[in-house]
Amino acid sequence: MTAGLLAKKAVKKGLMRKPWVKTSLARGSKVVTDYLAKAGLTDYLNQLGFNLLGYGCTTCIGNSAPLPAAIDEAIKKHDLTVGAVLSGNRNFEGRIHLLVKTNWLE
Repeated sequence: MTAGLLAKKAVKKGLMRKPWVKTSLARGSKVVTDYLAKAGLTDYLNQLGFNLLGYGCTTCIGNSAPLPAAIDEAIKKHDLTVGAVLSGNRNFEGRIHLLVKTNWLE
């Protein structure tokens, strides 16, 4: 619910994510999806790129879909160290994506 309320405030203030920021939100169960829908928050999450991608362990085990091709290529070409901001409880290299070497827990 907090993520949905924060998304609503962000959208109302005109804030949007940068196109190179990959977003995902793996809800724990359909109950969470129902809470967000009943509170009218789903559309705000979607507008910021936090669309439903699945339930349970999806993003946290690297199932959040590939990075955009241009970002994937830039990381490899320039040997970049890129990171993720996570709300989960694990912080190890490659957890979110094989090219994501660092993670910060929020």
